[in-house]
Amino acid sequence: MDVQRLVDAYVIGLGDNSDNSSLLQTLSQRIVSGDTSLLELVQALGSYLASDEASRRSRGIHVLSDVLNNIPQDAIPVQAATKLTEFFCARLSDATCVPRVLTSISALLRLPLFTDQLAVGFLNELFKEVHVQSFQHSTRSTAYQLLDLAIQKHPDAIKSMGDSFVLGFAQMLDGEKDPRSLIVAFQTIPKIVGLVDVKNNAEDLFDVIFCYFPITFKHRDGDPSAITPESLKLALRTALTCSPYFGSLAIKQLVNKTSATSASAKIDAFETLVAGARVYSPDDFKPELENLVEQIREDVVMAANDAVVDAALNSLEAVYGVISPTAPTEGDAAGQIMDIAENSSPLDYVLKEAIFQLTADEIKNPDQTGKILRAVARSSAYNCSVVSDAVFPIVTERLDTTEALTVRRELMDILNYVLSANCDASRTAECLETEKANLLNIYRPESSIPVDNEHGFLHIVRLKGITLLVLLPEFLDRNETAVALQTLARAAIEQNVDENVNKEGAHLLVQLAQSNPEDIKSTVLPMFFEALREEMPSVNKVSRLLNALGAVGVAAPNVLLVLLQGLVSLVVSGDLAQAHSSSAVATMRKIVEAVATSNGSTPSLCQEILLLAVAPLADWAVEAAGSGKRPSDKLISEVAKATVAVFTKLDPKVQAEKLKPMFEKLFPTISSANESELVPVLPLFSAAVCSCWPQTALPVDDIATFIDGLVSVALATTSEVHRNACLEIVATVINKAKSPAARTELANIVLKHTSDPGSVAEVSESLVLLHHWTARALVNCNDSTGYKCVRWLVALITKEEASPHARLAADGFSIILGSHSWAVASATHGVFKLLAKQRFYTTVLPEITQGFANSTSDSVKTNLLVVLTNVVQHMPKNVLMSGIKTIVPLLMSAVRLTDGDLKAASISTITMIILETPETIKPDITSSVIPLLLAATSAADQSNTIEVRRAALGALTLIPEKYSYTSISLVTKDVVRALAKARDDRKRLVRTDAVEAYNKWLSFGS
Repeated sequence: MDVQRLVDAYVIGLGDNSDNSSLLQTLSQRIVSGDTSLLELVQALGSYLASDEASRRSRGIHVLSDVLNNIPQDAIPVQAATKLTEFFCARLSDATCVPRVLTSISALLRLPLFTDQLAVGFLNELFKEVHVQSFQHSTRSTAYQLLDLAIQKHPDAIKSMGDSFVLGFAQMLDGEKDPRSLIVAFQTIPKIVGLVDVKNNAEDLFDVIFCYFPITFKHRDGDPSAITPESLKLALRTALTCSPYFGSLAIKQLVNKTSATSASAKIDAFETLVAGARVYSPDDFKPELENLVEQIREDVVMAANDAVVDAALNSLEAVYGVISPTAPTEGDAAGQIMDIAENSSPLDYVLKEAIFQLTADEIKNPDQTGKILRAVARSSAYNCSVVSDAVFPIVTERLDTTEALTVRRELMDILNYVLSANCDASRTAECLETEKANLLNIYRPESSIPVDNEHGFLHIVRLKGITLLVLLPEFLDRNETAVALQTLARAAIEQNVDENVNKEGAHLLVQLAQSNPEDIKSTVLPMFFEALREEMPSVNKVSRLLNALGAVGVAAPNVLLVLLQGLVSLVVSGDLAQAHSSSAVATMRKIVEAVATSNGSTPSLCQEILLLAVAPLADWAVEAAGSGKRPSDKLISEVAKATVAVFTKLDPKVQAEKLKPMFEKLFPTISSANESELVPVLPLFSAAVCSCWPQTALPVDDIATFIDGLVSVALATTSEVHRNACLEIVATVINKAKSPAARTELANIVLKHTSDPGSVAEVSESLVLLHHWTARALVNCNDSTGYKCVRWLVALITKEEASPHARLAADGFSIILGSHSWAVASATHGVFKLLAKQRFYTTVLPEITQGFANSTSDSVKTNLLVVLTNVVQHMPKNVLMSGIKTIVPLLMSAVRLTDGDLKAASISTITMIILETPETIKPDITSSVIPLLLAATSAADQSNTIEVRRAALGALTLIPEKYSYTSISLVTKDVVRALAKARDDRKRLVRTDAVEAYNKWLSFGS
């Protein structure tokens, strides 16, 4: 087929909206191979390009554009590029051809042989002939992208065009409304400013940009590729602040925008001023500074929106940082202050009002005044010195003469704000050294003022000031720092009527632990440990101290190990009562878990924690149990959880090494069914073994023999702790087997111990639990062998001859699907496969529903409902909703026949159905669902625990939102009457929920 016929077919296809990909490929291949030249293609298109019909001309350009964008760059010779550019420039005056001309030029612009001269010629024609805003978005977008491409590929051409390019771009942008085009244009402006001196046309360019400020538009939800309002806002901000020539034009208008009623507009204006402060000339800010300060003061005082206040203060700091002179030389500060008073320095706009407030009989807005002073003082070393020199003497003098506690607190609060600005070494005021004695006197604790609710605020502001003195660079000597820290520690330790003083003291110590860890270790920690050693400390005090230590340990890594060792010493020395020891170990566990799961955690740090804290505690627990001084179960559980937190982070080789001494101590105990004093500490052994990676080699000769032995012990022992430890390890080892074949082999070793569920005499409690744990190991990794255990359990539950262990078998389904601190858990590297729970749900649910339908025994039905509830509460929502219609009748029965947590779980599932698919239970909403929920709100029924009552009230609160009034109007009065009674429940949380539900139903339908 010759070129003309190909072109004709292509044009016909464009008219019919046909797929021309094969024709395009043929044309492109012919040009690349040299069979056809671009000139011949243009000649073949001649009748279209020269046609009087706009549509034919457009299609001709369309063909040429498609080919140019489809062929490689080296297929376009230099002479052709020049001729094509001239041709396309000539076509820019033809509006119908413009869209395809722009895409064609885009292809040519990318060519290495496209010269700056060609770029200048095209751009001049574009600005002259094309009114971009008259075209659709796709064409406008191409035009902006073309300019951006020209800037990238031909910066020298842009420089040579100078003012004409700036004016052309401004003309092109004027009137643009589409966010997709605007963001490209805004991002192009800083590039233009980087190449061209915009001084002569700054006003024209700025006016076109600023008309979009502040910019807002509605983001398209669900479209991840859509432009976000924030990205467009930032692009505009960058464009407005990319040139110093925009300063004189922007600042006044931005200051005016700060008085907008919209919070987002205010914030945008303040943040743009911050960005402009880095670029605009300081002289541009001074004429509008007074107005800006007044507006900021108004926004800070009103404090209607925290984000607005933060943005306002940030802009104040940024602007004063720009206009600030260099720091005064020694001895010049006082002279500078005099100059301010005489010459009306910019600082006067802040200081005059602040000094007026500080000297008034009643200080208004002290907190806001302090924040403004702090923002200005932070702006530069000079401003920090001037503000400090102005504030410190006034505050010191007034504190000496004022007895009113409220005024003293307000003065100290303002002083604290100014001191906080001095905590940066780069801007510390010189007057601090001369004011040191006064500051120490101001913040010295006054024993004559009681620490009660009336005076607590004064003590808190003093504690904050003491903290700031410690943070001031090189302000306090070592002894003064120790005294200050002792004051803070006593505030946290000693019982105060106002608990806020205790909380503030602890909070400030956490802050200092990050900046002064050595001082905390040497001064504060010993005081806390000594307070914990006191004889008969109250539970409240111990809890408060441990919470403070926990916060310090998590916040300050440099204090962590010393703190943990101190807590271990307290526990193992016996200085703490057993109940307090458990609390101390719980605090250790929380610290260890928080640190081990943080981003800064490393295997080496976890190994240190294990070596210095967790292992010594575990060794002490083992020795104590061996000597007959058995630690509490809670303490052992906390040590086990701490072991898990660090052991899981170790490498497999390190884990194997750390397991050896533990096996030496506890393996003889766990592998024997005989009674032993060490049995209570076997959870420590289980936690360590279960925390290992699948690759970790256990120090045993043969895994199969090891598992077989543990199963035998689990079935023979009379100790629940011993049995649980054995089963946890068995399940974990099976789950983490190296291959499916190895897993099946281990599972078969376990299952050889099983018996027929129909034989009541042979089924024991331990055997039932063995099936639960084996199912947990296998089901979660999608191993079909696990369903043998599940069916064994279901058979036990549904057999006609009631088994004494049927309820245990039903309850144990929570073992199969629920969470555990270490055994077959994702946190301890357990193997969990995708869709495992979905498979379990689709496999077990039919057996439950069929068993329920076929059974005539109430006990069997109840147990099956227990199974259902345990399954449902551990299912992902998307899995549960797929078969929800099947289980709705069973859930209703579960609410009637179960109690406690199971009943609450069933109601929670009903709540989820109401929330997600209310139509599912709409036919039963008035006849069954609402009466069941109302019955569950009654405290008179023993089965209605607080969890049940709150779950029922939550569901009732949701119903008016999901159903029309007409569909449930018949029961409205009954509901309101029942909820009125629930408002008198003996539990406060239930009363709160009842009031919310009552109000919702009372206004329903009005």
